[in-house]
Amino acid sequence: MATVKALIRRNKVNQNGECVVFLRYGHKQKTVDISTGIKVFAKLWHDKKELVNEAGSIPKTKVNEELLKIAKQNDLLCNTKIKEEKSKVMSIVRYLEIKGEDPEVHTVKASYRKDQSKVEKNLREERLQELWSKFISLANKSENTKEKYRNALYHLKSFESEKNEQIRIKNINLKFYDRFVHYLYNEFKKPDGTIGLADNTVGTTIKNLKVVLIHFIKRGYPISNIVGDLKAPKITNPIIFMTEDEIDRLRSFEFKSERLVKVRDVFVFNCYTGLRYSDLSRLEKSHIKENAIELRAYKNQKDIYIPLTPVAKEILNQYDYQLPIVSEQKFNEYIKEVCKIAGISENVELIVTKSGNKSYSMVPKHEVITSHIAIKTFISLCGKKGISPKIVSEITGKSVQIILKHYYGIDKTTIKNQMSTAFSSS
Repeated sequence: MATVKALIRRNKVNQNGECVVFLRYGHKQKTVDISTGIKVFAKLWHDKKELVNEAGSIPKTKVNEELLKIAKQNDLLCNTKIKEEKSKVMSIVRYLEIKGEDPEVHTVKASYRKDQSKVEKNLREERLQELWSKFISLANKSENTKEKYRNALYHLKSFESEKNEQIRIKNINLKFYDRFVHYLYNEFKKPDGTIGLADNTVGTTIKNLKVVLIHFIKRGYPISNIVGDLKAPKITNPIIFMTEDEIDRLRSFEFKSERLVKVRDVFVFNCYTGLRYSDLSRLEKSHIKENAIELRAYKNQKDIYIPLTPVAKEILNQYDYQLPIVSEQKFNEYIKEVCKIAGISENVELIVTKSGNKSYSMVPKHEVITSHIAIKTFISLCGKKGISPKIVSEITGKSVQIILKHYYGIDKTTIKNQMSTAFSSS
């Protein structure tokens, strides 16, 4: 009797912790392993049930409801695909039997690979633009993250339009990458009429291109193995954050608009907690335990533990533990207005790098304030008050290296005081 079993080879794990799913076809006491091309995380594979079980690794609590929902959707997509590949093998077996031929293991494997070759040929003709749009529509990400995906897709559409060509799976190679990057730097026309994008914008586009390609590679698309060679340039900008004096100015300012008051309160709250906006937006009373926030991060599923400061606790009590949350896009728009009205207008220097060439500009601080600045403010305040980067890493779920490089800012007063102490006369 013919049998098909799905399995992974745990001794062959790539650097991301993934294994290829094989189908072990058995007939007349002989077996053969057939690669499906589907990749799964080894730690999430259930050998006995022959499926991925990411949801099983997440505690079933109210806090994790959204994470469980996403994990179950991912499990369903992957396990459905594996089930389909099993069915293909058994269809080949039945076809051979109907023809009066023996479904010998190597014959079935050869037929499966031949069919896969036909499928791959069709997949290679699919347009990258259409796959990218599909990826965005199905992505379980925040609206802010999806907007970044759309911006990167817009750059691809512009490239196709300018070059009068359609990029298909078969066209994705280093030659395409080099042409695309050259176009972004030297030919892309921005709405203001200027030509070329800055390094960080190009880097974000390439980063999101890699995300899309990896997504479809894992789902069996025959994309050339170039992902590791796609370099996303990243220039580290000065760390901009709010000082305690500026936070106090916001807290004490009497805004006439209730809308601005609420946005101000949420921003100040997050300057003392450092939550990602995706976690801040789902914060509720059940996440508060013994005067601390305890929840699992939406983005990386790491457990977060943040003791509440007096200011954060006061704001939570003010809103009965239901913060007045708006969309992140609206929040970023409103908080600039809040800071402008409150006079947060000290000039800050921005650096724009294009193809390695730097240009500098001074802008009022309120123009660059976003939800992300609250996280940088929290981390910078922790540093000022002597909390070690290791502790901050545990609180925020970010590595010490990332914290020191991108989030930990030091204000002028701290620098002045420490220099004065260090070099004072004995």
